[in-house]
Amino acid sequence: MNKIPFNRAFQSCKNGEKIPFFIEKDAIKFEGVLAYDSSHREFIKLCGTIRGTIELICDLSGESYNEELNEDLEFYLSNGQIDVDSEHFEDIVECENGQIDLEEILRSELEMIRCDYHIKE
Repeated sequence: MNKIPFNRAFQSCKNGEKIPFFIEKDAIKFEGVLAYDSSHREFIKLCGTIRGTIELICDLSGESYNEELNEDLEFYLSNGQIDVDSEHFEDIVECENGQIDLEEILRSELEMIRCDYHIKE
């Protein structure tokens, strides 16, 4: 269940259901729930956690090292493009082709972590 049709999930969440998810890829676990938030009526709220070990590159030495992750995530999912005039558009992830692709969300979150500045301690 790595891809979920957005409209089906939206209706289920709007009816009060919370949709749990769990993905394990390599040494990383991504789990949480999809839910409806009445303060953001057009979106699905994703609340989750990424845990596990990720290989990073030290920006000072260039050496690779492993870092333990325990990252809480909370943002909204939209069914396609959003209006960039939205005051909190940085907290919204666009879902393409009417699908919530949890593997793609995990991949992009891990890539953002890798792109941060890291120093091996």
